[in-house]
Amino acid sequence: LSQTSLVKSCVCALRFGIQRYNTFAMAGKYIPNCFSDSFGIPHDVRFLFENKERNDVREVLAHKFVLSLASEVFKREFYGSMKESGEGIKIVDASQEVFLVMVEFIYDRDLNWSTYSFSFLASLYYLAEKYDIQNLMERILISIPEHEVTKENALEVAVLGENNLFFPPLSDALFD
Repeated sequence: LSQTSLVKSCVCALRFGIQRYNTFAMAGKYIPNCFSDSFGIPHDVRFLFENKERNDVREVLAHKFVLSLASEVFKREFYGSMKESGEGIKIVDASQEVFLVMVEFIYDRDLNWSTYSFSFLASLYYLAEKYDIQNLMERILISIPEHEVTKENALEVAVLGENNLFFPPLSDALFD
C-alpha cells in the first residue's frame, strides 16, 4: 500500500469509528425510555411470585436483553445452557417488591433509597449478589449509612448484620 492509500484507509476507519460511536451514544441516551410500557417494545420474560397467603401469583415483566446486559447470570439463564422455559420463571427466594426494585435499578429508574428498610436492603443485596450485579451491591452499601439506626430498629439491624455474615460487605455496613 502507498502512504496515501494507508492514510485514506485510516481516515475512513476513523470516520466509521466516530460514526459508530455517535450512533451508540445517541441510542444509549434513549435506552431508559425505549423499554417503558408506552414505547411499545413488548416484555419477553415474566418472573412469577406465588403468595399462598393471598392465594395469588404476581409477576414482574422485563426484557431479557436489558437484564442480560446487567448480569452474566441473566445472560446465561436466557441465552446459555440454562435457558428458561416460556412459561415464566418462578422466584421463590425473594418477594415481588424486592425483585421489582432490582429490575427498576437495572432499567436505570429513579429510586428513593431512603424509603427502603434495612431488611428490604438486605434482601435486595442478596438478589444483587445472586445475579452478580456489582453496581447494585455498591449502591446498597452506599445507602445503608444514610439510614438512621434508632432505639426501635437497633436490634433488627444487629440481627440483619449477624444473619448476613456470609456477605461481609453488607454485614460490615450494617454493623458500622
